[in-house]
Amino acid sequence: MTKTRSKRQANQTLVARGPGDADMLHRALMIARMGYWRSIERTSPDLWLSPELVAIYDLEPGSAHVAMTRIRSRYLGDAPDRLKAAYYHCWDTGEPYVVEGDYRGAEDRVLTFAVYGEAERDAAGVITGVSGIVKDVTDERRALTRLAASQASLTDFVDTASDWCWETDTEHRFVDLSLKEHWTRSPGRRNFSSRTRRDMPIIPEDRAKMDEHFQDLEARRPFKDFVYSYLDPSKEGGRVSVRSSGKPIFDANGAFLGYRGTASDITQLRQAEELLNQRTAALREAHRMGKIGTWSYRLGSERVTLADECITLFGLEAATFDPTHANVLACFGASAAEQVIKLQREAIRSRTTQAIDVQVVRPDGSSADLALTCEPELDAAGEAIGIIGTVQDITERKEAQRQLEKLAYHDPLTGLANRALFKRELATVLDACFRKGTSGALLLLDLDRFKEVNDSLGHAAGDELLSKVGVLLRAELGRNAFIARLGGDEFAVLPDPTTGADDVEMLAARIVDRLCGPIQLSEGEAFIGATIGIAHLPIDGTTVDEAMRNADLALYMAKEAGRGRAMVFEPAYAQAVEQRLDLARHLRHAVEAGTLHAHYQPQVDLSSHKVTGFEALLRWNHPERGPIPPNEFIPIAESSGLIVDLGLWILREACTQARAWIDQGFKPRSVAVNVSPAQFWNMDFETAVSAVLAETGLPPHLLCLELTESLFVDHTEHRISRTLTALSALGVRLALDDFGSGYSSLGYLTRLPFDRLKVDRSFVDGISTRPEKRKLLGGIIALSRGLGMSVVAEGAELQAEVDVLADLDCDCVQGYVFSRPVPPETAPLIADAIERRFQTISPSLAPDDEAAFAAAPIGV
Repeated sequence: MTKTRSKRQANQTLVARGPGDADMLHRALMIARMGYWRSIERTSPDLWLSPELVAIYDLEPGSAHVAMTRIRSRYLGDAPDRLKAAYYHCWDTGEPYVVEGDYRGAEDRVLTFAVYGEAERDAAGVITGVSGIVKDVTDERRALTRLAASQASLTDFVDTASDWCWETDTEHRFVDLSLKEHWTRSPGRRNFSSRTRRDMPIIPEDRAKMDEHFQDLEARRPFKDFVYSYLDPSKEGGRVSVRSSGKPIFDANGAFLGYRGTASDITQLRQAEELLNQRTAALREAHRMGKIGTWSYRLGSERVTLADECITLFGLEAATFDPTHANVLACFGASAAEQVIKLQREAIRSRTTQAIDVQVVRPDGSSADLALTCEPELDAAGEAIGIIGTVQDITERKEAQRQLEKLAYHDPLTGLANRALFKRELATVLDACFRKGTSGALLLLDLDRFKEVNDSLGHAAGDELLSKVGVLLRAELGRNAFIARLGGDEFAVLPDPTTGADDVEMLAARIVDRLCGPIQLSEGEAFIGATIGIAHLPIDGTTVDEAMRNADLALYMAKEAGRGRAMVFEPAYAQAVEQRLDLARHLRHAVEAGTLHAHYQPQVDLSSHKVTGFEALLRWNHPERGPIPPNEFIPIAESSGLIVDLGLWILREACTQARAWIDQGFKPRSVAVNVSPAQFWNMDFETAVSAVLAETGLPPHLLCLELTESLFVDHTEHRISRTLTALSALGVRLALDDFGSGYSSLGYLTRLPFDRLKVDRSFVDGISTRPEKRKLLGGIIALSRGLGMSVVAEGAELQAEVDVLADLDCDCVQGYVFSRPVPPETAPLIADAIERRFQTISPSLAPDDEAAFAAAPIGV
């Protein structure tokens, strides 16, 4: 009898905190569908169950001590064996356990319970009992099952979804829609044609955004990732969300025709995100034991009733903390305390459960994120007499959200802000400029020769270089500057707000100088440079897009001016760039339409007086401007990437023409073609040359490829050597063009398989009257002789210059003194006339010497 009374007294200690505590605990446990149990003897066949657990197990009310066999018998499958084994294992070892199983309740309802058990020990560490809780996790399990099915549906959607295309007229009405089948079934589908987006049943909260969008359309601005929603009763949730991108289209005369773009249905994507959040919360709740505290407050009282778990969550000691209303609010801090009071008032006003997330700082200095829920406590008349609620530690979830946000707005490689965060900061700066009347600046920075580092040292070295550039920029600009990596090798800077407008250019020049030196990498030194475009704010841009566009124009002009410099935006840049872009568009059309032409300038051997070959030179007649000088359209082709197609066209055209001359009975003569460094970067050049020779049937030794010294700046020697060796093995002759005008290196001449040295025209001009030029040119010719190469002097315009070149033992001469570049049908006639003229008194030609010359502009 004494032993039974002792057991009952021990169990009653669980609820002996007082009527208020017991009632509060009972309500909290019933809300959470949770009860607790206890055993203080290993050999006892019974368990003591709390009233809440008796109710959960569907046992007779008042059943405090229940046989374990009776409880286990109602569990299904192997759950009884697992429960028994875990229970006695806990008694024997003290290890806590969790067993989950299905339970047959009243009316054959099958519920899922999670049983938690933990050993109790005395001061000496001896196990004196085992206690635990039982939690009804039926809803969580069913939720997980439903979520798994929803996840499968989401997977099917992602696997089959795709964008559709659309087009609008000048009034922004849809004229063509290629929608997916599930859109075709929409009742509003047939009405979308001949209607604008604004005519759709746009949801109220998106109407203002749609009006702003139409302002952009009227301004003919392109748009990207514009998201809007419209009502559709046939869809789950009654609405459809669409993400759309488009750009204006114009005819050849610049007249506006409408917009064209793509769109996608993102409704299910948004629903999937919500389901994913619910699944995460359900999984966390299903595997959490405890870590939730309850509290209650009687209106008008000075004190708050807090469970020990609440006090622990706040980092306090239950023995020393006085839970007055003021002290509890102080745990939240001033800002969060105001939110808590507002939450409680809303719960009382609406008679509903309210929730909020707050962050608190504990006495030890650590911070914690807490989720608070509360609901009103009502009396029999339905009047609010107090508030009850829970506190849950959600620090890990909030930290994960913060990490996700950091990933969304920061570049993972450099740690700098990414494009999205930078545009937000730029918008803030512009807003401050207008509100406070201040000014600022935007710097867009591109790294020069970054691609060379990637190609020569590998992408890992490129990534390391970008990281080091980020470090250098932070060190150079200070902590108050906002620095971002926009993508690739492009960076953006918003200088320290204290930087004056006059100091911005000095700052940019300092950055350029800092990045022009060698940067040490794991794989070796990297030599790069930087080019910067500057836009002053808000003068050069009142919106984010305008500011970035104008800074980008300044960057473009700085690149065109030679890179390695900084330039400030000028309004004239926009017109200049537009002209260049227009010229580039016409040039691309000319390449595609085949309206370019090749002219040929003879190369004369001074010893044999024979025309040994021609240089193929590109000519272009613009449909509106007429002939465009090569020095104007070639740089545009280089910067736009069109030079690769252009170079391949002139190579094929020259080889085809040289073969045609042979087939027409003219003596075989070589043809020289200029090669751009871009052709080495962007294509398998040796394969392309081999294919052209095979296609045209030109003997390889009649093709001479002229490469400028700029090739050595943009490429590694290994790649150059491999490509040139492969070309030489084909039988193609190689010439180093414009020798002496740029990056001259005798080392390259000794290691690479060049056959010919072509002296730049700057060395030939004035050679008949300037002895120092004769000496220099004589040294170049002697050098080429020592290396086994022939020499071609270009740009000779006077007979006196030809005489000096002959005295210096120059091999070949090319210039106006013999002939200008001429069309292909005239070139062989000019060559024959030059050779016949050498047989008379003077090799110099005049337009009226022979009838054959009437067909082309020759002579000086």
